[in-house]
Amino acid sequence: MRTAAHSAKWTVSVCTGALILASVGLLEGCDVTTHWAYTRFLKNLGAHYVQKRWTVNGNIVNSAGVSAGIDMALYMASRLTDEETARRVQWLLHYDPQPPFGGIDYQHMKLFPRVIRGMSSLRAPLYTRKPRQLIRLGR
Repeated sequence: MRTAAHSAKWTVSVCTGALILASVGLLEGCDVTTHWAYTRFLKNLGAHYVQKRWTVNGNIVNSAGVSAGIDMALYMASRLTDEETARRVQWLLHYDPQPPFGGIDYQHMKLFPRVIRGMSSLRAPLYTRKPRQLIRLGR
């Protein structure tokens, strides 16, 4: 992964993909975003979590979550082509996000215990395995 990232024009991850990049040392000391429920793991892998839709560190770009991945993809389209082309892509996708409950208010977000409990089984390997074991687990 590290070798491929260094020779790639761009290395891009969506959501918790940042954990994979961080686990091989590509994000050490960088300001990075990932899904909000996994920020602690990102910090444990040497990256600094920032609350943004996407982040850019040299040729590495990460998005916060799946929906933020669309924003990041449009940013990438503008970098790979130009802003006008990226705007056309956005228009063709009819991408005009208007969530029914407004944007996420991170300052006042109250998490339901049920949501966190439901995610516990998904996050269990992150608590019990070392970063290198997680990479092998994902293969």
